Amino acid sequence: MKMDVYVEVYLWNRDLDQLIRVLQRLEPFSIRPKHEMKLFEVRLEEIRAKFNADFSEAMATRERVEESRLKSYRTAWEQKMSHGEEGSPLN
Repeated sequence: MKMDVYVEVYLWNRDLDQLIRVLQRLEPFSIRPKHEMKLFEVRLEEIRAKFNADFSEAMATRERVEESRLKSYRTAWEQKMSHGEEGSPLN
């Protein structure tokens, strides 16, 4: 499940790269002035950077929560084992 979100973010970045290349290839056709085409490219890069930063922050928060939860399980298991009890703390 976690892998799915990383795949989607990879695809998002790959597709933005492709879109930027399309803008660059269209530049010689003078559809819009060169400086406007460059501005569109910079806007796309800005959007990408914001999205990736927000995604990274959200995933870091989730990973910290997961780390804490798993540490609690491990600690409980270690305490249980040190008292000679068997089994998983998840039971």
